[in-house]
This record gives sequence, structure tokens and C-alpha cells, in this order.
Amino acid sequence: MKEGEGFANTFREIQPKFSRLYASVLAEVNLSLPQYALLNQLRTFGTMSMTETSKRLNLTKPAITHLVDKLEEKKLLKRLTHPKDRRIILLSIRPKGEKIVSWIHGYSLQMLLGAYDQFDAAGQETVRRFCSAISRELDNRLRETLK
Repeated sequence: MKEGEGFANTFREIQPKFSRLYASVLAEVNLSLPQYALLNQLRTFGTMSMTETSKRLNLTKPAITHLVDKLEEKKLLKRLTHPKDRRIILLSIRPKGEKIVSWIHGYSLQMLLGAYDQFDAAGQETVRRFCSAISRELDNRLRETLK
């Protein structure tokens, strides 16, 4: 078997495991994946308009409105009016939402570091370079799909 095929097979095994793990973790905090994605965007980039959030998550405005309604009910985010244009609705993560996203990030990081720590220094450098390459590839593909 070629090296590329071996990697592809391993990746096919890993991806559903990540999905199941995230489903389990999100169920613990009573969030859907799209709700988490929205909160994660707000935590990462700060206050954003609903339109910008819609574009970043590649979801329709009605879908974003539905997510925001649910997250607002849970007191995880809040709507704000734009200081200069009242037609623009801004979204801001609340401390409770911040705490949940931070916990999920910590949980994920702990799991990843457990695997990372199994490598020596040279292996860790290779892993870092690989993760950077994946991030660049994802950015490139996302730019292509969002055109």
C-alpha cells in the first residue's frame, strides 16, 4: 500500500472519532455543532454583525437568526444595536458562552496534547509543520469555496 493511501485510511478513521467526541462534549453542554461554531467565532473574532457571522459560517441569515435566538435564550450571547446604524445587529458572546467555549477548547487541547507528547522533539516539530500546512490548505480551500 502506498504511503498516501495509508495516511488517507488513518484520516478516515480519525475524522468520525473527532465527530463523535465533539457530539458527546457538545451534548454535555446542550449545544449543537452550529451553535458552538457561532460561539467559537464570537470568542475568536469578538463582536460581529449577523451578516458577517452568516458569511463566516456559510449559513443563511434565517439560519443564523434561529441559532442566535436559541443561544440568546440560553444566555450565551447577546444582540446589540450598532452605534451608528440601527439596522445592523451585532452579536457578542456573554461570559457564560465564553466559559463553555473555553472549556471545550481546553478539553480538546488536553486530548491533542496527550497525543503530541508521545513524540520526541523532532517528531513534535514535524507535527507542528504538518498542522500549519493543514491550516494553510484549509484557508485556501475555504477561500475557493466562498468565492
